[in-house]
Amino acid sequence: MTALRSRRAIRMLSVAAATYAASAGTLLLAQQQPLPAGVPAAPPGGVIGSKLPDTNGVHLGMTQDEAIAVMRRLYPDHLTIYYDKAPTGAVWTGRLSGTTDVSCPNGCETMEVALSMPPSPVQVVAIQRTINLAAGKQPTLDNTIASLRQKYGKELPLKEGAAVMSWAYDEQGQPIIPQGPPGWQPDCADAGGTPGTFAGYPDPRQPLEIDAALAPIPLAQQVPNLTKNPCNQNVYVHVQLGISTIQNTQVVGQIFIKLGEQSMMLRDAVADQQVFDGLAAAKRQQQQNANTQQKAPSL
Repeated sequence: MTALRSRRAIRMLSVAAATYAASAGTLLLAQQQPLPAGVPAAPPGGVIGSKLPDTNGVHLGMTQDEAIAVMRRLYPDHLTIYYDKAPTGAVWTGRLSGTTDVSCPNGCETMEVALSMPPSPVQVVAIQRTINLAAGKQPTLDNTIASLRQKYGKELPLKEGAAVMSWAYDEQGQPIIPQGPPGWQPDCADAGGTPGTFAGYPDPRQPLEIDAALAPIPLAQQVPNLTKNPCNQNVYVHVQLGISTIQNTQVVGQIFIKLGEQSMMLRDAVADQQVFDGLAAAKRQQQQNANTQQKAPSL
């Protein structure tokens, strides 16, 4: 039976859905605020998952329901759905975690899928997949690289060699060569940084460039650092191969894949902070009103 767990508390699905429905209207008000300068706008019509890269059928940009449906087909016996709760009370699916076999005696794989936080549309923003191949079933390095190029296109020029490959796309799914400062490596799906651990973002193993829990620093103070980092824009795929040599032939025993919709993550963080800033302003106003009432003379 699929486990339904929250990172903070165990929640029934019906309760989560009711809580989200009750608070979604309030959260969506923040989504109407204009984006600060330098934050990439969503493409016309929004992000469409079928246009963006995938691994094993799970696409970046997929909706919450689409991602859950695919993950249930892939990992029917070992799927965990993690729910999160915003300060406003909204509850949504923050992360999906699946594995084919917890003991992994004859090869196995695991996949972690992170979704964005309301008030942004809840969509897949990051995917992490690890494939462990059993001895005797390990493909050659040449065949693996050929398969990756067939799926994702020609890789970006990197310095790591055959063991590491990376690709970049715009939010319409078109291949691009992203530009950055001198010496910058366009390998942003594996770029490190301070990971977000709040709300719809995955645990610290997922290397996001932004921190979803931006409060209490106001958005205006954060935007310059967020927008100047070239890894906070575009869509990236990163693959690392575990290579060994058997009878003078290089084979692949492990494939580690990361996908990141960095532009969506940035918009999501901005929208989150707009909510947090609004809540903080309302709290300050409430406190100010209380102080004023306390100072008023008795009449």
